[in-house]
Amino acid sequence: MSNAQTFLTLFNKIEQFLDKLNNSTDHHGFRRLVDNLSKHNDLVANYKLELVDYLELRNAIVHKSTGKPIAEPNIEVIAKMQRIYDALSNPPRAMDIATKPVYSCTTKTPIVEIIKEMNSNFYTSIPVYHQDQFIGVFSDNSLTRWLAHINKPLDLKDILVSQAQDYIEQADNKFNSYKFMDIKTDVFTVRQAFVAFTKEKMRLGAIFLTQTGNKNEKIQGIITPWDLPKIKR
Repeated sequence: MSNAQTFLTLFNKIEQFLDKLNNSTDHHGFRRLVDNLSKHNDLVANYKLELVDYLELRNAIVHKSTGKPIAEPNIEVIAKMQRIYDALSNPPRAMDIATKPVYSCTTKTPIVEIIKEMNSNFYTSIPVYHQDQFIGVFSDNSLTRWLAHINKPLDLKDILVSQAQDYIEQADNKFNSYKFMDIKTDVFTVRQAFVAFTKEKMRLGAIFLTQTGNKNEKIQGIITPWDLPKIKR
């Protein structure tokens, strides 16, 4: 099979997948499929430019050929196209780049223990529980703000998280928010969540992964901005 034939086979597989993903009884052309899906599907949006390029190459091969293809894709194009098809049909999941297991604390945890964990493992966002219920996040920002308000010497080993509870981050904190997602979320949706917060001039400090995205479920993984370079195009 020539490179052109391999390319057309892959192109058709991608088009069929996008058509199925569109979940419409109406048939749409490839460009319209890509445009429509990329508006609400971060996975497709991630590869929009490449997919449009493939459409132009496909048209050059199919519509302008009188026998032999006038365009012969090289092996690098074929390999990249295969990777994109694999990513579309079986996208890498958030759990693939998440830190796990997740260190958490309770309101009865000594703050000195949290400081040690942050220092040793470079943690920036630690889930806090009270009576087995998630109540927020103790972050590096929480620690800084709490320390700033102290105006007398303290023995940290005697200080519990409950005594700094006013500094625990909540989801509506624009400077250090957090978000819950389910473990099946793809990595491109994760990346777009961080981008969306930035566009709103907010900071997403962490994404917590649970079975269905419910905050009352066990946190199975955590993703911070430091993990984003793990996402490959």
